[in-house]
Amino acid sequence: MRIEGSVAVVTGAASGIGKALAEQLALAGARAVVVSDIDAEGAERVASAIDGDTLAVRTDVADETSVRELVARTRERFGDVDLFVSNAGLTVTGSFDASDDDWKRALDVNMMSHVYAARAVLPAMLEAGRGHLLQTIAACGVLTAFGAAPYSVAKQGAVAFAEYLAVEYGGRGIGVSCLLPQAVDTPMLAASVADNEQLALLKEHSEVLTPRQVALAALAGVEENRMHIFTHRGSADSFRLRADDADKWVAEMRAIRSGRP
Repeated sequence: MRIEGSVAVVTGAASGIGKALAEQLALAGARAVVVSDIDAEGAERVASAIDGDTLAVRTDVADETSVRELVARTRERFGDVDLFVSNAGLTVTGSFDASDDDWKRALDVNMMSHVYAARAVLPAMLEAGRGHLLQTIAACGVLTAFGAAPYSVAKQGAVAFAEYLAVEYGGRGIGVSCLLPQAVDTPMLAASVADNEQLALLKEHSEVLTPRQVALAALAGVEENRMHIFTHRGSADSFRLRADDADKWVAEMRAIRSGRP
């Protein structure tokens, strides 16, 4: 899709990748950028610092009513949404024995939020015959995450949902992209690594990009209508290895997890 002249909504935009996406969308010529976050003050700070037409909206992406209100306020102010960026997410660690509450929290924020976004914007997009959904997921959505089963499963579910939408509605003018970064210098990464030593392996075995680098790659991928947007060296190769030789891929991932080079 063409970003210039578009109305874009970004969730989780008070910091990190979301903030960078909102800023770069404005620089790329978006007609309006809606900065959404559960942190209302943070969203307002980001929106007010952007040179362009903006709106700050507090949104809880795990609450469908809140997501629908975000879209309604956007339409009231700017018209229909051209690009919806489902960027909000959180890390939930633990294995099979993680609590039900942790599993629900991971699935609500990291997977169901994308479903709620699609329900809110797709009908109008389909009627118009155009629109794009960009979902910030993570490379673990097509690989896996060490020490974080709820997070990994939710992210893989999000990728599956995005691929379903692309197959089902791509022929009707709808673009769908999955943003699949690894380590990014954000508050969420810092908190995750501090919370779980296994997640520190990700930082050890992956280059750490800035949010701006990831945002630029994301917008390029949207304009090219790419399904999977890999931002880090090696991610796409690992994805291909998983598809071609799952046993070899599992062995390599075990070696990394155990700390072996």
